[in-house]
Amino acid sequence: MRRIQMILTGIFLGGVLLGGVGTGIAMVEYSSLTYGGKHIIGKESLVTRQFDFEFNPDNGNLIFDDELYLGGMFVTAIEADKEVPADVVRCEVTYNEKRAKPFVRFHENEKTEEDQEETAVSQGELRITARYEGSDLAVFMENKDRFLEELKNRVISDYEVLYITDITVKVNPETLPFVELKSNAR
Repeated sequence: MRRIQMILTGIFLGGVLLGGVGTGIAMVEYSSLTYGGKHIIGKESLVTRQFDFEFNPDNGNLIFDDELYLGGMFVTAIEADKEVPADVVRCEVTYNEKRAKPFVRFHENEKTEEDQEETAVSQGELRITARYEGSDLAVFMENKDRFLEELKNRVISDYEVLYITDITVKVNPETLPFVELKSNAR
C-alpha cells in the first residue's frame, strides 16, 4: 500500500513539474511577441446609403433616438439641409455592406386622452438600427493568413471589424423644430 502511494505521489509531482515547465515556456513565448498596432477589417467594403423617413409635423414632434447598437455609434447632432425635402428626415449611413444591413425603425407612440390635451405631443421615435450579416468564423477565415503571418514574425495585433462608421441626420430647416434628438446616457 505504501509503495502505491509513493508511485502516485511521484506521478502527481511529475505532472506538477511538467505543468510548471510548460507554463514557463508559454510565458517566455508570449512575452517575446511585440504589439503590431490596430488593424481595421472591412475598409474596402464601406458604402454610404441614404434612408429617408417621411413624417407629418401636424401629428407632433418626431424624436430621433441617438443610439445605434451595432458598432456603438451615437448621433450627436441633427443638421439643417435645404436639399432635404420638407417633412423628411434623411439619414446618411456609411457601413460595411458585407457585415451590416442598416435600416430605419419607427416606433409610434400610443396616444391617450391626456396626450390629446397637451400641446407638445411626440408622434414616435425614429432610430437607425442594423442587422449583423455574416459570421465570425467567415471573418476569421478571410483573415487567417494575415494572423498567421504576423505570428510567424512574432507580432500580435488588435483587429477591429467595421460595421457602421458614420451616421449623419439631415432635416429641412422648415421642419427642424419638429425633430428632437433623444440623448441617451453614456
